[in-house]
Amino acid sequence: MKVRLEKIFIIFRKELKDTLRDRRTMIFMLLVPIVAIPALMLFMSNIMISTVSKIQEEKAHVVVEGMQYLPADLRDSLLSAGRLKIDSTTSFVEKNLLDSLRSGQFDALVVIPENFDRAIEIESPTEIEIYYDRAEMKSDFALDKIRDILTPYKQNLVESRLASRDLPPEILTPFEVSRQNVASAKKVAGKEMGGMLPYLIIIMCFLGAMYPAIDLAAGEKERGTLETLLVSPATRGEFVIGKYLVILTTGVVAALLAMASLTYSINYFADSLMSEIGDIFALQFDIQTVVMILLMILPLAGLFASILLSLSIFARSFKEAQSYITALNMFIILPAFVSFLPGFELDYKLALVPVLNASLIMKDAIAGTIQWNLVIVAFVSTLCLCILSLYFCKHWFEREQVLFRT
Repeated sequence: MKVRLEKIFIIFRKELKDTLRDRRTMIFMLLVPIVAIPALMLFMSNIMISTVSKIQEEKAHVVVEGMQYLPADLRDSLLSAGRLKIDSTTSFVEKNLLDSLRSGQFDALVVIPENFDRAIEIESPTEIEIYYDRAEMKSDFALDKIRDILTPYKQNLVESRLASRDLPPEILTPFEVSRQNVASAKKVAGKEMGGMLPYLIIIMCFLGAMYPAIDLAAGEKERGTLETLLVSPATRGEFVIGKYLVILTTGVVAALLAMASLTYSINYFADSLMSEIGDIFALQFDIQTVVMILLMILPLAGLFASILLSLSIFARSFKEAQSYITALNMFIILPAFVSFLPGFELDYKLALVPVLNASLIMKDAIAGTIQWNLVIVAFVSTLCLCILSLYFCKHWFEREQVLFRT
């Protein structure tokens, strides 16, 4: 059967004009990627930084067991520390100190062994134990604040012992071990932040295509306008392709807008709010990275468009189509989430899995580690699935018992 491009273009133009008038489509295609996601990221990052700063400035509540065994100068340092609130065990008589720590009654427990001051004096090995709750941020910060006092004291003690023996401090450091990072800033940023971008791009691509797909088939049925369209000179196949191209366009536009706004938001966050380590999180895109992401978005958006249109054609109403697509969401979210998982590497088997392959390839592209053989496998396999699902969609649109089922 001959496909007339002129008819397809007329259908595409008409459906696109109707779609752009739909408020829900505009919200998911334009408003969410451009405004909502950056605003939400900025709001969350400000809340996070504010919360961490507030906890850092608060005094950590520390209980010291065996305070009487501390040397006088160390005891004074602990008691006069502005960032610590030192308490003795007398406030917790008949209570299990570790249970009290776990229940959050204080932030850290310091246990001084018996005769600790005597051990320091005679230069005998000894040990201070610090108990903290790693699951609690306040307790984690309390550990750092205690170390800030104990570490300089320990260093001064070592230096004074060396000085008494007329030995230089350098004798304790026969050689240095330095670490040299060979990864580029792009690779480090892609590793740290590259997992978030593919996930959100894929989700926005799906959401951008969702409402046009529902409206262009199930919505037409509900409004009773589908029968009017079918009496026009265009064939069923031309109708499917025209509607499919509109859904594909909205999905791709939503994905590209999400990529642009998220990249700007992440880099703004890195520059303004994390200026000291901003280079670690700043994403850097070159032409190759953008082309690579586009290569993954196009067949994936095509696959989404054909599946969503098929479900919409099958549904009897707008509401029924929403129910089917809500269930489909889980099959998109879970594979897309793989980009967040550390150590998950793409291979030939995973390159055949749609969504998951796009998620991992986009993550690698952002980090600058592209494996073209796997990219070709992923692109071809997703494109084949896209063509098959589009053929299936056309087949359903040509069946009266599916199109007008009751």
